[in-house]
Amino acid sequence: MNIELIPPDILYQQLREKLQQLKNALTYLLKQEKNQPEGHLRVAQKGDKRPQYYHYTSPNNLTGKYIRKKHLEFAKALAQKDYNEQIIQLLQKETAALEEYLSKATCGQVLSDFYTTLCIPRRALITPVTLTNGQYTAKWQEVTWVGRIFGEDTPEFYTAKGERVRSKSEVIIADALIRHSIPYRYEFPLQLRRSSGVSTGNFDKLNHQSHVTLYPDFLCLNVRTRQEFYWEHFGLMDTPEYSNNAVSKLRLYTENGILTGRNLILTMETQSEPLSTRIVDQMIRNFLL
Repeated sequence: MNIELIPPDILYQQLREKLQQLKNALTYLLKQEKNQPEGHLRVAQKGDKRPQYYHYTSPNNLTGKYIRKKHLEFAKALAQKDYNEQIIQLLQKETAALEEYLSKATCGQVLSDFYTTLCIPRRALITPVTLTNGQYTAKWQEVTWVGRIFGEDTPEFYTAKGERVRSKSEVIIADALIRHSIPYRYEFPLQLRRSSGVSTGNFDKLNHQSHVTLYPDFLCLNVRTRQEFYWEHFGLMDTPEYSNNAVSKLRLYTENGILTGRNLILTMETQSEPLSTRIVDQMIRNFLL
């Protein structure tokens, strides 16, 4: 076995947050009950005719009193009350079930703890079902690839670890990733399907082919969640040809399920609005930590 069978557990914290949301909603609805009108709403409708609303206060008499059109707000209040009562019951069941689960769950810690109890020589012989962050990062970084070739007249820019990139802004991004210990691959090739009849811009001249190969600026790894994010920086957005090309590339990403905020990070700049380290650090905190 040389793969990770069980990714790190991020569900436990999500469920705790969900439980708190349910409790907050339950508290709010229980408070609202104090201000609800007495009785319930009955709705009657025949065919395509306008529905009629009735107010009843006793389960022994569901006929109720007809609510006139001018008192529609009262009907809305009764409908909301009836809805809230049902939702409160569902919320109570849901919170009880989640509380029971969370009281017994270990958020995957038992699996990780068991591996760490083993002696170091034994650990060296084992691939755990959940890799340590260091193990997963090392495997992720074992991949080799061939990026785009730098032209002879291309300006030289180097990151803090001596890797050559294509612009000062890419240096800013790469150095921030290094500073935050985010694993990344620079210009890792990505093959995408191209819809027929859709221009892919100047970044690929083989527009007659069904697939195109792109070289996103960075492919980044969120070690905690094991999720990969492509990071594209568009540095000349005040240049019409460049911005049109950027739009074509984003359309291609979208067609292939690579979406901003889900698995794509975007930064942009113009001459008057250059890229800032503050924005880069914010992107890293939002998606990669």
